[in-house]
Amino acid sequence: MKMNLVLIGMTGSGKSSVGEQLSQQLALPFRDIDLLIEQITNQSIPELFEVSEAHFRAIEAEACKEIAAKETHTVISCGGGVILDPENIKALRKTGWIVFIDRPVEQIIEDIEIGHRPLLKEGETKLYQLYEERFELYRAAADFRVENQSTLEYVLTEIKTHLPETIIPKRRA
Repeated sequence: MKMNLVLIGMTGSGKSSVGEQLSQQLALPFRDIDLLIEQITNQSIPELFEVSEAHFRAIEAEACKEIAAKETHTVISCGGGVILDPENIKALRKTGWIVFIDRPVEQIIEDIEIGHRPLLKEGETKLYQLYEERFELYRAAADFRVENQSTLEYVLTEIKTHLPETIIPKRRA
């Protein structure tokens, strides 16, 4: 049964912002997998990438399994590359409804500091390349896709309108 709300999309697509707001509006806990990884390892994402991307991805895979196994009725924000490992999506899909937050690369570039993102050190061209490489993986993994090119309120409304009933726990009267 799908009881978690799992947000996927490119870095800078709005997963954390949308997730935090949905968490508040739906009165559900919010978990950010990247923050969980930093707490578990006591290292920042850039520090983990300095070892290697493969090192980071292995830790990310464990975090996905852990969060999927332990969380229920939770809004979960995933890192942009979570879809690169089919096992991550398999684990998250077991208990989660997956939403692809699709934001135009041009808008992402306007809002994020590329220098702080390990995979984007090469600049804007790399962001376009990653989007091109990952777009179909996001689409294939998602139960629902929402375009994030206007307002936060629009994205929140779209997700809440399509939200399965299983995600909101039944309140006892």
